[in-house]
Amino acid sequence: MKTSYNNKDIDYGELIDTLIFIQNPKSILEIGILDGYSLKHFIDNTDSTTIIHAYDIFDKFNGNHANESELKERFKNNHNVSIKYGDFYELHKDNDILYDIIHIDIANNGDTYEYAIQNYLPKLTKTGIMILEGGSLERDNVYWMIKYNKPPIKKIINSYEKKLNIKTIGCLPSLTIIKK
Repeated sequence: MKTSYNNKDIDYGELIDTLIFIQNPKSILEIGILDGYSLKHFIDNTDSTTIIHAYDIFDKFNGNHANESELKERFKNNHNVSIKYGDFYELHKDNDILYDIIHIDIANNGDTYEYAIQNYLPKLTKTGIMILEGGSLERDNVYWMIKYNKPPIKKIINSYEKKLNIKTIGCLPSLTIIKK
């Protein structure tokens, strides 16, 4: 299964499982699905009453993208899961639901983080957490971040460290957890 979390520095699947265990979420928002690696972890570690909304822009993404029909087929027996087209920069506008976990993995960069903090952090429950792919210095220096001159994530994290509870774990790709 393709995933940005395939690396050897830490077991990102186990980390996600642990966060789910600690959080015991009743509602999850997943933005960026690819092959469903993190979505499967959310499903496998929650019960069938947990509402899981998963969004992607599928073939509208110019690069390694999710296949909508394959994902819907793969997760068709999970009736608490909805898989839909949704643009990260628009989803928060029409959604009044508060989530216990929001996971964002969409070729993240500094702009993505800034937008997520401003527009998705308010969508968390009082004890909710936001999980974002990336955040380490190593991740800021991957080839496509440099090639396409993407703003570094670490700079955004540093600017919010005194205002928010933020923790980055791992090197590549790394994972950042933000609490209100």
